[in-house]
Amino acid sequence: GQEATEVTLKTEVEAGASGYSVTGGGDQGIFVKQVLKDSSAAKLFNLREGDQLLSTTVFFENIKYEDALKILQYSEPYKVQFKIRRQLPAPQDEEWA
Repeated sequence: GQEATEVTLKTEVEAGASGYSVTGGGDQGIFVKQVLKDSSAAKLFNLREGDQLLSTTVFFENIKYEDALKILQYSEPYKVQFKIRRQLPAPQDEEWA
């Protein structure tokens, strides 16, 4: 038999992925079940049947409030990572007595 080689790939950032279905869940993980030939999942993301989805990053630019809320609520029980932008207060001029 042939040894299977395992690689972890990071796809380019693209607009919406569609045209694929997944299977699995729980401790077995989530796997790509089917990919439509001319879909964005196939063409932009190069997803293939049998690929394991390890994580996904959803960008919040131009997202509808309701959609952002749903995504955040659904992800509550799971391990997540946030990328944040924070406004820092302008440093005050300190007067030394």
